[in-house]
Amino acid sequence: MRQAHRVLAPLLIGLLIYACESKSAWEGRYVGSTGQGAAGAVELTLQAGGKGQWTPEQESTSLRWEERGGAIWLHLKTGAVLVAQPNPAEKSIVLDIPGIGTLTLRKATQ
Repeated sequence: MRQAHRVLAPLLIGLLIYACESKSAWEGRYVGSTGQGAAGAVELTLQAGGKGQWTPEQESTSLRWEERGGAIWLHLKTGAVLVAQPNPAEKSIVLDIPGIGTLTLRKATQ
C-alpha cells in the first residue's frame, strides 16, 4: 500500500499542475497586412496571462486580451478596444478596424 502512495502521489501532483495550466488555443503570433505593402505590415502577439503586443507599421503598443462571448477583446494601452472574431478553421483572427476595413491576421508558425 505504501509503495502505491509513492507512485500515485507524484502522478496526481503532475496531473494537477497540467490541469491548472490555462493556455489558450489563441496564444501565439499573428501576422497580416493592410494592403499597403511593407509599410502596412501588422503583427499581433497574444501571450499567456492575457498580455500581448500590437504592432501596426512598426509602432508597438502593449495590450491586454481576453476571450469574451466567442470573440477576442484587445484592450490596447492607448485606450482603444478592438474586438476580433476568431476563425479556428483557418487559424486566423479577423478585425474590423475603423478607417482601414477588415484585417485578417493569420497565426504564424514558430
